[in-house]
Amino acid sequence: MQPVERMQAETEPHPIATHPIVEAATGSRFAATRRWLARLSEWSARATFRIKRGPPALTIEELGKSWTLTEPQRAALLQLGETKPGAAFIDEKVASINRAAFHRSAFALNAFTHLLFVDLAAQLLLSFTALKLALVAVNLGLVLIAHLEMRQHFRALLAGPRKLPKRRRLLGLLRNPRYNKAVKKSSKPYARSAWKENTLYRTGYFINAATIFLGSQFIVPLDRLIFPFGFLFGKITGLLTTIVVFFDGWRGIRAGDDARLAREREVSVYRNLNI
Repeated sequence: MQPVERMQAETEPHPIATHPIVEAATGSRFAATRRWLARLSEWSARATFRIKRGPPALTIEELGKSWTLTEPQRAALLQLGETKPGAAFIDEKVASINRAAFHRSAFALNAFTHLLFVDLAAQLLLSFTALKLALVAVNLGLVLIAHLEMRQHFRALLAGPRKLPKRRRLLGLLRNPRYNKAVKKSSKPYARSAWKENTLYRTGYFINAATIFLGSQFIVPLDRLIFPFGFLFGKITGLLTTIVVFFDGWRGIRAGDDARLAREREVSVYRNLNI
């Protein structure tokens, strides 16, 4: 070997040799981590009930994983998705189902937070049990409303878009009053959705954010816990309630945007009136 080649060989870094046992242990830990992340993602998807949106065929396939679809229903949805208006209808209803499912999960989280991490009665000098149970019950009521709204959107999806009668009758000489009635009837779901988003969900999120911010307290008074458990639980409680407060504020703003979108869709329906 030439002196120059010998010097280059000495200066070049040698690859670090790893033992097969170390490689096997690292690979097994990585595989275990991937399995836990996959399970966590699956549990999160079940908890939030989010249907993946995309082409109609993919959306219907994902819908069938969460809801029971018969073969005639699946075939009718696939046929509906072949047209551009039908694909837009499916995407709109699935988006509404996802939004209602998110509200259901969010208010369930708020009910859990009020049950364990909020003691608003201590600040207001009221009955602890009565006020706590009232806040939990209100959030569970909103969970039920959101769940029923999910079912309603799913039934509307299976029913398909409403078929409007003809605009005019008697060879186009007279207006058809049934057409305008059908148009007004098709706008009612958007009006109900706008009212729920603006009056129920938006107000609920902001009230939850305010009450959790004012009454953040672990279910057991922290001064009764042995050191350092009181300090640790205080920090953990403050962190969790702060996250929930910011989450409620963000969802309250988004609920207002969803209400405006529903109002715009309601107005767009009225533009088709035969006046």
